[in-house]
Amino acid sequence: MLPALPTWREIGPEIKAEAVELPFHVLTKDSQMTFDVVDNKVRRIYYGSRLTRPDDVLAVGSSSSTLFYPTRMDAMGPWENATGEWDISITQGDGTNSLDLVYDSCLRARPHPGVELVAIVLRDTYYPIRVSLYVLAHDESNVFEQWVKIENLGSKHVTIDYGATCHLQVQASRYYVTSFRGTWGGESLLREEEVQQGNCLTLRSDVGVRTAQEGTPGFVLALDHPAQEETGEVYLGALAWSGNYIMNFQHSAYGKMFASWGVDMQEAPYRLGPGQILVLPRAILTHSMHGKGEASRQMHRWARRCGIRDGHQERMTLLNSWEGAYFTYDESLLQTMMERAAGLGVELFVLDDGWFAKKYPRDNAQAGLGDWVVNASKLPNGFETLIQRGREKNIQFGLWVELEMVNPKSELYENHPDWVIQLPHRDQRVERNQLILDLSNPEVQQYVIDCMDRLLSANPGIVYIKWDCNRKIADPGSLFLSSQCQKNLFIDYINGYYKTLEAITCRYPHVVFQACASGGGRADYGAMAFHHEFWTSDNTDPYERVFMQWGIGHIFPAIAIASHVTVSPNRQTGRQTSLKFRFDVASTGRLGFELRPQDMTPKETEFAKLALETYKSIRPVVQFGDLYRLRSPYATGEAALMYVWTSTDNGKQRAVVFACMLQKLLATRAAPVQLRGLHPGKRYYIRELNVDESGNRINLSGVEVGGDFLMNHGIPFQFSQAIQSALVEITEV
Repeated sequence: MLPALPTWREIGPEIKAEAVELPFHVLTKDSQMTFDVVDNKVRRIYYGSRLTRPDDVLAVGSSSSTLFYPTRMDAMGPWENATGEWDISITQGDGTNSLDLVYDSCLRARPHPGVELVAIVLRDTYYPIRVSLYVLAHDESNVFEQWVKIENLGSKHVTIDYGATCHLQVQASRYYVTSFRGTWGGESLLREEEVQQGNCLTLRSDVGVRTAQEGTPGFVLALDHPAQEETGEVYLGALAWSGNYIMNFQHSAYGKMFASWGVDMQEAPYRLGPGQILVLPRAILTHSMHGKGEASRQMHRWARRCGIRDGHQERMTLLNSWEGAYFTYDESLLQTMMERAAGLGVELFVLDDGWFAKKYPRDNAQAGLGDWVVNASKLPNGFETLIQRGREKNIQFGLWVELEMVNPKSELYENHPDWVIQLPHRDQRVERNQLILDLSNPEVQQYVIDCMDRLLSANPGIVYIKWDCNRKIADPGSLFLSSQCQKNLFIDYINGYYKTLEAITCRYPHVVFQACASGGGRADYGAMAFHHEFWTSDNTDPYERVFMQWGIGHIFPAIAIASHVTVSPNRQTGRQTSLKFRFDVASTGRLGFELRPQDMTPKETEFAKLALETYKSIRPVVQFGDLYRLRSPYATGEAALMYVWTSTDNGKQRAVVFACMLQKLLATRAAPVQLRGLHPGKRYYIRELNVDESGNRINLSGVEVGGDFLMNHGIPFQFSQAIQSALVEITEV
C-alpha cells in the first residue's frame, strides 16, 4: 500500500508557491486539466485523458467553457452553451444581484511529491468580492479536488444566493447519470437514467444533517452509452459535504451536458459579513476512458491515501452490542458478550446505546441524551471493569455516542433549552424523542468537545467511537445566530460539526471513529475526513446489503464500509439466511458482528471462529485491494465482485472473489464468472473459503490455473438455490 498523503486541510499558507502564467497544464499519471485566460476570463479548456503533447489542446481553447460561471448572463455569453446554468450568485450590499469575476492571479505549488496545488484568484470588476478556486491534483490516483473561497472585502453584508463548487461541461451524443439514492433501511441504491436533450436531472438532499440518507452525494456521468465497468468514457464525482447539497445535470438544447454540484442554498442563502470568508465544500472528480470500474478504483486509491482517516491502516473486526442487547443489559451480560466475542477471535467490543445519564437514565430512547456520564446502576464500576476484562481476553473496547442530540428529558435540556435548534413562537417538533443541539454556537461546540474529552481522558482504554446522528433539521432556527443570519444555520451547523470533530480527533488521534447517522446518513467525504469508516445501513439483512454495498462501493473503498453478521431471521426484514451467506457478504467490507455470541450454537460458533480467521487472512486484500465489479445484482439475479492486491512482501498478487445467487429458477444455470485484474501469463492457486455443511460452490478449489484461463473462461459457480454464496481466494504462485 502507498503512504498517506496530506489532506486539503493540512495544506496551509506555509506551502511554498510560485506565480504562474496561463495557459498551463495540471497533469496526473493519466489525466490532464488545462487552464487558460480568454477575454480576462479563466477557462478550463480541457479535462480528460493525458495527451502525448499537452499543448495540443490550446488550439481549441477559445471555445471552451468558463472555469467558474459567476452569473446567469455569463453562462449565456457568446462563447458558452446557453444552458442558463451558473456556479455562483451574489446579492451585493447595495441590493444588486450582480457579479463580474475576472482573472487576477495564479499560484501553484507541490506541497508533497505526487500532489500539485493550483490557486486561481478572481476579482469582481467593481464590487469588493474576491473568489479563489483551488485545484488539488493527485498524480497516482488521477483524482482532482476543487474548492472555492469567497471573500467579502467590503464594508457591507452580501448574500450568497447560490454556490456550486465545481462544474463540468462536456459534449457527447447521449448522457447517462448513475446516482445512489436511498432512505432509511435502503441506502445508496444504484439507479442509472438517461438525461434527454433539453431536460435537467436534479439530485438533492435538504434535511440539514444525515443528508446522505437520501442519497450519497456522488455520481457517475457516462458519455454516449450507459456506464460499463471496463469500457467507455465516464466521470465519477463526489461532494465532500455533510449538509444540504444539490447536483444538476443539464442536457442543453444544443446537445452539451452541464453538470454542477455544491451546497444547496435554494431555501437558505448565506449572509456574509464584512471581512468574512466562506469556503465552499470540496468537489472530488476523476475521469476514465476505461469505464466506471477504473474510475472507482482511482477514487478508492485517493480515499485510502487522503480521503478517509488512516486509510492505510487495517480495520479491526468488532462486535457491536446493539442488536445483541439494545438498552437492556448489565455489566455481567456485557462481560459475557465480550468474553464470547474474544473467544471467536473478535478484536474489538463496542458498547452501543444505553450506558449513560443519572437523573434520567438512558433505559430507552426517550431520555438521557445530552447527559454523558456513566449510568452507575448498569455499570457500577464505569468502563474500567469492561476495559480491564477486555485486556485480559485480548479484546479492545469502544463506545457509542450521539453528542449532537438531546432528549427533552435530560439535565442538559433543563439547564440549556436555548442550546437547541428551534423556531421562536412555535412548538418544538420532537423527532425520535430528541432535539438537535445548535452546533453553529461555539459554546455548544465546546460542550461537545469537553464531553468527549472527559470520556476519553478518563478512559484511555476506549479506542473506538461510534458517532451517531439520528434526526434531521425540521425547525431551522438558532438563538445564537442574529436575526439577519438565520439562514446561515444549515452551513454553520455543518462547519461547527467539522470544527468539533477536528478538535476531538486531533486531541485523540489513536481513537477510531465511525460515522453513523440513522444508518448511512453520513456516507460522505466531508464526514470521512474525520472518520475511519461509516455504518452503511441499520438494515443488516445480507440480501439487501448486497445491493446497498454494491452501490456505495462505486464511491467508497471497502475499508470504509462497515458490514456486520447478525442473527437469522433478520431483525429488520425477517428473512432467513445461512451463517455462511451472512459471513460472505460481511467479508466484502469491514467485518463485524451484531448479536449475542452466547446464543450461537456450538456448530455456529465453530464456523464463526474459522470464518473470522479467514477474514483476517484476506483482510489486506479486501481493505487495500482494487475492486472489480464482475456481475451486477441490479442487472441479474446474481452478484460477483473481486478485490486484487499486490503483496508488499513478495510482489505477488492475491485476490478474493465473492459471488452469490440472489434469485434462481429451477432450470437456470449461471455462466462462469470471468475475473479481471490478474496477469494472464501468471499461475494462480484457487482455494474456496468459508465452506459449510452444504458443500463446495466451485470444483476448482485446490487447483492451479493460469490468469488467462481465469479471465477468459472464468470460474463456474454451482448454486442450487437462491441466497447462496461463495468466497474464493486466488493466490499467485
